[in-house]
Amino acid sequence: MKPPLFHPGQEVICINDDFTLLLVQNPNIQTPKRGPIYTVRGIYDTHRGYGITLAEINNADVAPGFPEANFHESRFAPVPPLEEIDIAEAIEESITV
Repeated sequence: MKPPLFHPGQEVICINDDFTLLLVQNPNIQTPKRGPIYTVRGIYDTHRGYGITLAEINNADVAPGFPEANFHESRFAPVPPLEEIDIAEAIEESITV
């Protein structure tokens, strides 16, 4: 099996937030939405590949006696690293332009 796409602590964004089937099974589950940045909390090897839990969403108590809901890694993309910007250089460029 391929290694997981993400690791705990990595920032990701949700690219597929259609959780209709999951919410039919349990409407109390909190699901990620497109837009916000999330942090990977945990990785789970499931029968369908890797699932992740997110630091910003906690579903541990939603279904007592069952594992916490996790979300398939294919629904996420890594947040690209921000380039370091020299503030003084950026200000100088904006003044001279």
